[in-house]
Amino acid sequence: MSGWPVRPAAMAFATGSIDRAALPPGLRLGRRVDFMLAKTDPATGTPLPLLPCPYATLLFGEDGQDMPPVDGPVLAGEQHVVKPGDGDLLVLMLVRRRAGLSREEFRERWLHGHAPFGQRTSASGYRQLHPRDTLGSNGFDGVGLVFFRDLDHVASARSAPEIARDATLDEMEFIDHGRSMLAMFRFDRSWRP
Repeated sequence: MSGWPVRPAAMAFATGSIDRAALPPGLRLGRRVDFMLAKTDPATGTPLPLLPCPYATLLFGEDGQDMPPVDGPVLAGEQHVVKPGDGDLLVLMLVRRRAGLSREEFRERWLHGHAPFGQRTSASGYRQLHPRDTLGSNGFDGVGLVFFRDLDHVASARSAPEIARDATLDEMEFIDHGRSMLAMFRFDRSWRP
């Protein structure tokens, strides 16, 4: 589907905290950071209507079979590593496609049309998680994952024109922002890949 490395990946979200000691090995634990994240329509300057994130905890790993029960969505599928790299902070967008796009049209547009913006960002890494299964009318079509070193790195990268203007304009063609969610998580430093 793309020229980028593809690996299995799974993400799970919970509204409460999860005890790190109770997790199987290989899962990375993240806790939500309440940092002002927003997207603005570059043409009008008005904020895009993103859903609030109710999830306090994120679990991230390569095997969806090892996920403990959670009270939020679980997405498992192909992780396309567009820009290799990692960081302690992860800004993610749980995305839903615009009306009128099939799941395959959305995936093609996101992976081949939008992913090059991720290569050009100053973020530490950029990946896309494309779920194996459809999740029904309340489910998400994928997750964009952007990794950063620290909060200063987040602020700097998100203010660059290719993110604040060009990438957002491109997203507006295929992502339904009013049904998508933007959030930031800080990973537990005790986890080692």
